[in-house]
Amino acid sequence: MNPALIILDMANGYGWKPGSFGYEMVEKVKTLKDAAHSAGLPVIHVNSLRRISDNVGEWDKVLMKEKSDAIEVIPELHPVDRDIIVYKRYLSGFSYNDLDYVLRTLNCDTVLIAGASTDNTVLWTSADAFQLRYKVVVVEDCTMVHRESEPPEVKEYALRIVRNVLHSKVLPLSDVVNSYMNFNSK
Repeated sequence: MNPALIILDMANGYGWKPGSFGYEMVEKVKTLKDAAHSAGLPVIHVNSLRRISDNVGEWDKVLMKEKSDAIEVIPELHPVDRDIIVYKRYLSGFSYNDLDYVLRTLNCDTVLIAGASTDNTVLWTSADAFQLRYKVVVVEDCTMVHRESEPPEVKEYALRIVRNVLHSKVLPLSDVVNSYMNFNSK
């Protein structure tokens, strides 16, 4: 088993500020990232990036513009050492980039997925990883639906798809650390 941690859309442009909706998840993701570093696992940050040529609607309303601070990882999770940054071009962390190539050159066969949003990027990334034949583990308390207007059950519906359709694991942070990160430190 050769896992890698993928942290999705924890970027400045998505409003991860102290006191903001969902900010309490940032500390959990930081704990996960620190445990991955301690275990010697690769950490890959995957954030959205949009270009004006993408034709994604009114350009003035687009959040994740290339060459802006919005696409950078939030300070609390800032990449260190050998962390890798990959920019996704659409919904999945694998969309139109080299994430699969990076994982394969690192000999990874398992992806530990954290970040936002559970019903969007986490779900699409999990599905693509599954179809690319990776073992998929979503870290349940390190992901959320990052829209305040959504009812809480939306997250569970997305995680049910991960469990039941993708036949993948959805585990709490403590189980992920114990099962996937302690083996390298023994």
